[in-house]
Amino acid sequence: MKKPYNETWINNLHIQNISQSWFKRNLITPKQFEKIILEFPESFYKPGIFVKTGLFLFTLLAGCFFSGFISLFFLENSTDKIFTVLSIVCSISYFFTLEYMIKDRKLYHSGIDNALLYMAAVAALIPLFLSFDHLKIWQYCLIILIVNSFLLARYADILIAFISVGALYVMFANVIVATPQLKPFLPFCLMLISAIIYSLNRINYGVYYTNCQIVIKIVALVIFYLGGNYYVVREGNALLSDLLTPIAPQIPFSGLFYILTMAIPVIYIYFGLQNKDRILFITGLLTTAFSVFTYRYYFDIIPMDLILVIAGSVVIILSVLCIKYLKTPRFGISDQKDESQSTANLEAMLIAHQFGQAPAGDQLHFGGGDFGGGGAGNSY
Repeated sequence: MKKPYNETWINNLHIQNISQSWFKRNLITPKQFEKIILEFPESFYKPGIFVKTGLFLFTLLAGCFFSGFISLFFLENSTDKIFTVLSIVCSISYFFTLEYMIKDRKLYHSGIDNALLYMAAVAALIPLFLSFDHLKIWQYCLIILIVNSFLLARYADILIAFISVGALYVMFANVIVATPQLKPFLPFCLMLISAIIYSLNRINYGVYYTNCQIVIKIVALVIFYLGGNYYVVREGNALLSDLLTPIAPQIPFSGLFYILTMAIPVIYIYFGLQNKDRILFITGLLTTAFSVFTYRYYFDIIPMDLILVIAGSVVIILSVLCIKYLKTPRFGISDQKDESQSTANLEAMLIAHQFGQAPAGDQLHFGGGDFGGGGAGNSY
């Protein structure tokens, strides 16, 4: 499928971002950085976050005025068919404007194109929902998934990616809950689905989809943990069984879920450190906090104020010790921010090729001057 955004510029922008992080850490010289910018150019319109937010809101407001103006011609005959036609007209208009603005104004997730995409998607879904009313929840989710899959493949928008994977989970969950034989195994089914999504998401689909893959990865990790969390399973079981009691009844295999609540965050942290995966590591830390809440909710032994004081003190002490200990990289881990992606070595090879030099060995080892002399100074 042909992409509306210039893929060459996206790859070049990715290389520039990595090179900029290297330049900030004095791994390459200013001349080398300038040469990278010249060798890998891009011309996207990239406003700041405040301007992007303003453009996004202004575009939404303009889209509302447009749809409102069009609807003035159909006030006398406001039926579902008229509303369907109005939605189709708006959707086509939004998509046409989106394609034109991307090509003419060189937009790349600049606020305007995001707003046009969301309005076009909503306007495209409305006729489908009106035409196929009284459907089950999983069928509506399937419609959303089909439409969003096309939009995701073409525009690679992170919100579209989030809604798509969310619709996928809701669709499977609705089918499982509606099946008496599978309903007791809902947590394990969600964990299995998350594992499959995570495995498929590990495939490298290119820089074009990097941000979308990050969103899908986070969602898969969170749902996998929640599927094994004792609190979520116990309270969710009571909710699905319509048990309106102050304390949810005990669940089968409670011991297994106690173990999963404790083990999954530890596994996340371990493999996050081993593979130098920042997302996996941070998710492990956050799920650890939720695991502590889970055990605290059912085993109220120590007062909350004392727990907060102890936990805060331990976290501060560990943070200070880790920062000091990792000032010098140990076991490949450092407290310095690393903005490189999994394809950093490939871009480094391309950049080094532009300088007429090649990095030594399969990996890049900064600090010895193997990469154009970068990092040979005493500051690294």
